Amino acid sequence: MDNHTFIGKRKVGSTEICDFTDYQGIGRDPLYKRYESVYSIVKKYINPRYAHFLAAPDYSANDDAVNWYIDEWDETPEILNNLQAERQSKYQRIKDETISHYREIINNLSGEELQVMACALRYIDDDFIFCCDDKVYVVAWGMTPDTRKHISKGELVHESPSVTKYKLTFDEGEYGTLSSKLGGHISLPENTEISSNDIPDISPSDGYKFIGWEPNPLGMKVISDITFVARYAQADIPPVVPPVPPTPPKPRNATCRFNAGETGTLIGNPEITKTIGSRLLTSDIPNVIPNKGFTFKGWDSNPLDSLVKGNTTFNAVYEKNLPWYKKLWLWLTGNGCLKWLLWALLALLLLLLFSWLFKGCHSCSRSVNGVDEPDKIVTAAGDTIDDNGVAKPISLHDGKLPDDASVVAPIRDENGQIPPIEREPGVPPVIANRLFLFLEDENDNVDALAADFKKAYPGDQYSIIGFDRDVKSLLIQIPENERDEIRRTINSKIPNHKFIVFDEEIYELNGHLSTTSASSPGWHLNAVKAQDGWKISKGNPSVTVAVVDDGIDASHPMFKGRIVNAYNVYTQSNALSKGAGHGTHTAGLAVGSLDYQNQGAAGIAPDCKLMPVQVIDNNMCPLSALVSGVMYSVHKGADVVNISIGPSFQGLNQLPIELQNQIAQTQFKNVEKLWNRVCKIAANKNTILVFAAGNDDILSSIPPENRSAVAITVGAVDQKLYPTDFTNYGPCTDISAPGKEIYSSFPIQDFRSCDGTSMAAPIVSGAVALMKSLKKDLTVEQARNVLYKTGCDVYGNMPPMVQVNLALEAVKRGDFSTPSAREMRPVPDAAVDATNGDTPSSWSEPTKEMIVGDSGESNVIVNPIPGGNTTVPVSENESDYDAIRRLIAIYKQKITELEGQLPENKR
Repeated sequence: MDNHTFIGKRKVGSTEICDFTDYQGIGRDPLYKRYESVYSIVKKYINPRYAHFLAAPDYSANDDAVNWYIDEWDETPEILNNLQAERQSKYQRIKDETISHYREIINNLSGEELQVMACALRYIDDDFIFCCDDKVYVVAWGMTPDTRKHISKGELVHESPSVTKYKLTFDEGEYGTLSSKLGGHISLPENTEISSNDIPDISPSDGYKFIGWEPNPLGMKVISDITFVARYAQADIPPVVPPVPPTPPKPRNATCRFNAGETGTLIGNPEITKTIGSRLLTSDIPNVIPNKGFTFKGWDSNPLDSLVKGNTTFNAVYEKNLPWYKKLWLWLTGNGCLKWLLWALLALLLLLLFSWLFKGCHSCSRSVNGVDEPDKIVTAAGDTIDDNGVAKPISLHDGKLPDDASVVAPIRDENGQIPPIEREPGVPPVIANRLFLFLEDENDNVDALAADFKKAYPGDQYSIIGFDRDVKSLLIQIPENERDEIRRTINSKIPNHKFIVFDEEIYELNGHLSTTSASSPGWHLNAVKAQDGWKISKGNPSVTVAVVDDGIDASHPMFKGRIVNAYNVYTQSNALSKGAGHGTHTAGLAVGSLDYQNQGAAGIAPDCKLMPVQVIDNNMCPLSALVSGVMYSVHKGADVVNISIGPSFQGLNQLPIELQNQIAQTQFKNVEKLWNRVCKIAANKNTILVFAAGNDDILSSIPPENRSAVAITVGAVDQKLYPTDFTNYGPCTDISAPGKEIYSSFPIQDFRSCDGTSMAAPIVSGAVALMKSLKKDLTVEQARNVLYKTGCDVYGNMPPMVQVNLALEAVKRGDFSTPSAREMRPVPDAAVDATNGDTPSSWSEPTKEMIVGDSGESNVIVNPIPGGNTTVPVSENESDYDAIRRLIAIYKQKITELEGQLPENKR
């Protein structure tokens, strides 16, 4: 950019490269060499009133300095800190307005544009801001003064070119390289004494050592241009002694003999010599021809693939052939066989008779409260599991899928085996040989996508194993080793459709048994004022709450007469497992009866109906199954759907809020689009979806299902109204509810206490069901407004806690107005001190950049972490998980660099 001409601008000053450090850049270039890239973003987004703020840089290689240009002026430019009080106040206000505008624009940027502008505005110093003509200009942006120079900031910007400077050249020669980022040239003013900070480091080549510069620059005064040449000497290299290779041991051999005996003949070698430790191959084993009247049955010990341990003999085994009538006679009469055969035949006939008689009552005999017991199978490992079927290829007929609204692929493959599953810390597990195809155009046809997929991938190794017509999605099964290539190229091979490709994630339950005994069973009922709410309404049987979970204990007395339309998404039947008890516990919190209220167990909406929907297949829930379960609930007329299942991001709470927010803003956008469509379909059907926020102590905006504006996300608090030590928090959390030591129903016909946002969500689902009992057409926006406005304040970075009675009173009044955001209450110091510093992230006070309002959204300004930029755009072929891993790696590297600056780590 030497000798650049800026039309309509005038030079206001210059800065020397050697006086600054931590240059922000694009790739390997500092920003002052990439001004065109910066200014193109400024012209694109910044209001013309403020577009002049970043002074135009012109780098001079001859002077090793940056000349800074601003608009032609009428009023002489002055530095902000040098102005008198009244003028300084005026220009301070102009500066604040300008920077505020830039930050507002940056908050809405993403990808490389966000990275460039965040770097440009990283260092803003009043000593580098010039003021004139009611405008402010910043010079030396994208860099910071080198404090090691001990130069006052007022001396860093040279407003006069009268200073004589000389060029210092450091020639590394042919036996070494310079380590300095500034290369081998610097410029210093006349009579400046050269210090060690001005002299670059040398890395000598192998076989040489650096012994100094000629002449020695240290302490020399600069009076003219000068070149310093590196001097080297050959290093003493010890002679290389080649290692003596070990003498391999001589192999030991053994003889394997094959003995045909007297009733057969060997075809092949009767003996073979093999190395001890090797294995016998098919080609090593001779064939046997038995004599007439005999059948060769094998060897007394199987030689194939057996390990050779020493000399071994294998003996042939034969069976004598008998006429068929002799075999029959021996079978009937030998050892009382005829008697036992007759008994066995009689038992078989009786069994068939009973099976025929009770065939029509099969479901009746196993059905409890409208729910059947699922079939069981025994795995090869001897484990007894629920038989939810296996994933099978779906055939197309006349280019169309089956007439079902959806088909969900179970976890196990066609051979009954668990498919390959990838597990990485910080992200949900994924099934490694499946991909999820999601049509972006709601008017596109999933049957046509299926037909085009099979045209592009006709082989049997590529199959469709699931689909959903409402959501417009396909689930495909492909070879594990081709998944990355197919994800990269499938859109170009099926160009007739616009669709998104992402992994089949495995979701987890967001609740678990309490590790401590419940000190106050039923405390949650008092906390949310449930008894006062029941004076207004206990619910209406016309209102149904669907609990999408791991099954139900239908025999539990809390659900007597309440269950409707029970459904297993895998078997498409009403055969539901009892699961791990999670679904039974959450269902009891939402709509369980009041018969056990004195024990501390009761549903918030006891007179409403329950629709249990099983989406867990033996402790695993694929994303496609969860979506299908929600869609079934919506189409079967559920008024409220409770979803206490979600992805796990365990370990991300170790990252700072800035990096977590970056992940929430840039990752899992494809899955977010999927959930936005599901939530939109539900809202159009007047169904309210309620999600558990998650149990990873991270921002609730990271799980993509929590980001929808037409659903409700619930966080968890304890009896002191502190955020629990596991709850997700902050943006996208709409309401809080009790989630610690929550007492409710549990298999089999039992009661237990559990912890989790899974427990908080159904409490809110029950409250929404009561609200819908008063106003059937209640919208999700109205429900969120009422819950937030009538909730009671809690501590930490959490929204208010649901108050059932106040919410019902507001619905009766018809008060659905939008509430204003509330101030957050910090957790008391005494509670924080009691944790010895190991506090959950949700206990911290929200910063001014992170304010949770009633809508669940946040006003976030993305600031880079000190010493680097946190923006990590996803490349074309990179998954969300890969991007997060890179983000974690950058953060770890930054910690390492910061630790290296500590005095104890410097040599």
